[in-house]
Amino acid sequence: MSTPKATTPFVTGLIAGASIIVVLGFSNGWVVTAEANSSQVKDAWVGAQAAVCVSLAEAHLKATKSTVSLDGYQTDANKARDDLANTFAVVLPGEKTAESIVITACARKLNKSKV
Repeated sequence: MSTPKATTPFVTGLIAGASIIVVLGFSNGWVVTAEANSSQVKDAWVGAQAAVCVSLAEAHLKATKSTVSLDGYQTDANKARDDLANTFAVVLPGEKTAESIVITACARKLNKSKV
């Protein structure tokens, strides 16, 4: 059984096209790799923990009717945000303290929040 002579150009084009698509897909970010997915999951996880921290801190400030200003980058505001973030950052089961990246994210979000 033999293939027709016209089949060879189609097979060659198919192989060349598939290899070009693969190269273009990876170079242009069309393909999601496991490493990229892992970093996105980590960012989402940190963002969720920071949002919980901000929510707890804002609830505390409302309950105590605190008038501490968290806006700006003055020393007092920075210290107040850092203290609140350290106090209300969520400690996950199996960990002794909250992750520093979560505390930093919480403090940054507290700077932007309006209590």
